Amino acid sequence: MKRILFLILILVGVCNDVHAQKELAIQAAFDEYAIGKNATEVVMGPGRLKKYNLSLFHSLEIKMPSAAALQRIEALVQSDAAQAIVHKEHGGHKLYELPKRKGMHCYIFFRQTNQTLILIYIEGKASLKQIELHFLRKQN
Repeated sequence: MKRILFLILILVGVCNDVHAQKELAIQAAFDEYAIGKNATEVVMGPGRLKKYNLSLFHSLEIKMPSAAALQRIEALVQSDAAQAIVHKEHGGHKLYELPKRKGMHCYIFFRQTNQTLILIYIEGKASLKQIELHFLRKQN
């Protein structure tokens, strides 16, 4: 019973954090594609991200995405990228830093290959340099 209660409390906390990105176009990508059979969605809240100085990590990976899914998700990313204050590319990854929201830095990562599409939204107090150090060095 304690485990179930603990799990419910964690899920409520994570659900509240996920609402932080609701104002972004990419939320539609998570809503529409996370339930697909080739999709993997990961959501982590502040408890697991404390050592990275982050409060939210929300990712979507789609293996073998359809052309329509690629086009739709890329359009959503570009819509949010229009408000980016920083745009960088690292070995095929596109990284966008959005204006701060509620005192938190907001980042979008996007990468597509012939086999996989990856979309990640990150929010927290970590600087762009810290994000690049923790996440991009492992990808290259």
